Amino acid sequence: MAQDKDPKEILKKYWGYDSFRFNQEAIISSVLSNKDTIALLPTGAGKSLCYQLPALCKSGVTVVVSPLIALMIDQEKSLKEKGISSRIIYSGLSSQNIEIILNNCLYGKVKILYISPERISSRLFISYFEKMKVNLIAVDEAHCISKWGYDFRPSFLNISDLRKYHPQVPVLALTATATKQVVEDIQDKLLFRERNILSTSVERENLNYMVFQESDKITRIKTIIETIGGSGLIYVRSRKKTVELSQTLKAIGIKAEAYHAGLTNPIRNYRQLQWVEEKTDVMVATTAFGMGIDKQNVSYVIHYDLPESIEAYVQEVGRAGRNGKKAYGILLYNDRDIDTLRKTIESNFPDKKYIQNIYNALCNYYQIATSTGQDRRFDFDMIAFSQAYNFDTYLVFSSIRILQNSGLIEVVENRHPFSKVFIIVERDTLFDFMNTYPQYFPLLEALRRTYSGLMTEFTIIDEKKLAKLCYDTEENIFKSLKKLEKYNILYYEPKSSQPQLIFSQNRLSNDNFELSQEYYYQIKENNKKKAEQLIDYISSNECREKQILTYFDFKAKECGKCDVCLSNKKAIGREETINAIYNELLQGPKSLQYFANNINYGSKEVIIPLIRELLDEEIIILKDGLLSLKKQD
Repeated sequence: MAQDKDPKEILKKYWGYDSFRFNQEAIISSVLSNKDTIALLPTGAGKSLCYQLPALCKSGVTVVVSPLIALMIDQEKSLKEKGISSRIIYSGLSSQNIEIILNNCLYGKVKILYISPERISSRLFISYFEKMKVNLIAVDEAHCISKWGYDFRPSFLNISDLRKYHPQVPVLALTATATKQVVEDIQDKLLFRERNILSTSVERENLNYMVFQESDKITRIKTIIETIGGSGLIYVRSRKKTVELSQTLKAIGIKAEAYHAGLTNPIRNYRQLQWVEEKTDVMVATTAFGMGIDKQNVSYVIHYDLPESIEAYVQEVGRAGRNGKKAYGILLYNDRDIDTLRKTIESNFPDKKYIQNIYNALCNYYQIATSTGQDRRFDFDMIAFSQAYNFDTYLVFSSIRILQNSGLIEVVENRHPFSKVFIIVERDTLFDFMNTYPQYFPLLEALRRTYSGLMTEFTIIDEKKLAKLCYDTEENIFKSLKKLEKYNILYYEPKSSQPQLIFSQNRLSNDNFELSQEYYYQIKENNKKKAEQLIDYISSNECREKQILTYFDFKAKECGKCDVCLSNKKAIGREETINAIYNELLQGPKSLQYFANNINYGSKEVIIPLIRELLDEEIIILKDGLLSLKKQD
């Protein structure tokens, strides 16, 4: 497959850059030389460019397998703005929409096709894929293919099947977080023709790692925000906590908002935009938030709750400081958090009998009989389902995740963030219909005049805009579009924020119900091990950055800027620390809390004894709760 175009010219034309960053150029060169390649790039280092740019260098379509639907949607939008044709296939789409997308890929109208790993095994996709002119198969979040990774997904194991249809097409595997064992496993599972690893250290020179054992997290967060300023992210583990913590922060004068998957699309989009445009200072979110959001000036990422692994932690704090300026990754914890993490790992893997009960309840809830139900799909309200059967919602969530990873069901979040329409009749037939049914003329004309491409593919529409154009209500526009679908004039996919549950297989009987022993037990033990490694990380007195780099098999030395290194510096450089306190107080009185919580002074265990010593020596005084320099006689 010959290379058609110069990568640097394409980089300049579509992205506006004169040069590549990190290891991008070497990765792209490797792919264009037809080599299977595994690329390790830190979060924010531009992994997507490593397959988007090669897609434009060669004829044919690049197929990108990704588990992140929200990220795929964001990237499709970004590529469209650049004039690059891309499409997405995931479980929430109708079969008609999928077939149209695949037809466009087959006839060269699409340069980049994003697809979820669950869809690559479908007969419909394979029937088109084997006939496509494919120039590259890219696997995003490639660590998901390894049982040793922190987010193993069995559906990723099917990706290697694609190679038999296009054996000469290179495979590019991308990840930000993979140990040496996982890197080897990825290459084995994707049937690499030869070993080829291009890695960039996860070291971030501008990122300072800080860990604080803290009983009063709110006070610490307030001080951090006041000290650092700018935009920040605070990660918590539950939707409920995003709301509670954001309200607490608002009450003490911090511009904070909550973000989680349970909010409606308009609210999520509005809050994200407010944060990106810096009208909101802090986003309190569950960990999925931030993926694919290209916000360069995040000053800090705070973990209010403990992440489940070092890999997850590094990926999440990597969303800070992408502009190259000083930024902080801060983890707050107490002894209770460590107990909670261990219990969370246990509850992530409920008893097999409990999971089977959840599965049977789901089948009964949607009236699925044994040996039936494959590919049937339903709107899914997890809370309503849990309440109907008196199940614990978190255990339901964990059980569904295991059922999904075992290939029995799929749950698709935000399956239709936008409404779409495709007119399926010829122009003459459409005009005949409008003459016969004039009541639909205003809507069909508004569609035709407002949206181009409606008669060749599914096109995003806005019912509110159509309602204004037709002097009608959104509800009537919705009803009319549904009726036009019944008349076989168009296909209509209305937007929906409700998750959808899909039965991937026919319902299994109790005798045939089985979970993969390898997945269930080995993965549970692996997750427990990774949680303990995270606990060791926060409990250690060794340089934070050195621990992280060593974990990922990179050479490391002490960074000199994390909380451990700063504490060690303070212990060694007592006079330097005293001078720093003195210089602060020259600028005006400060509270003891200011010094105790100011991350630049390391731990309060170091700074408070020094301040007490200065008070005892009457170098400084404490009055009305404020420290100040004693006036000289």
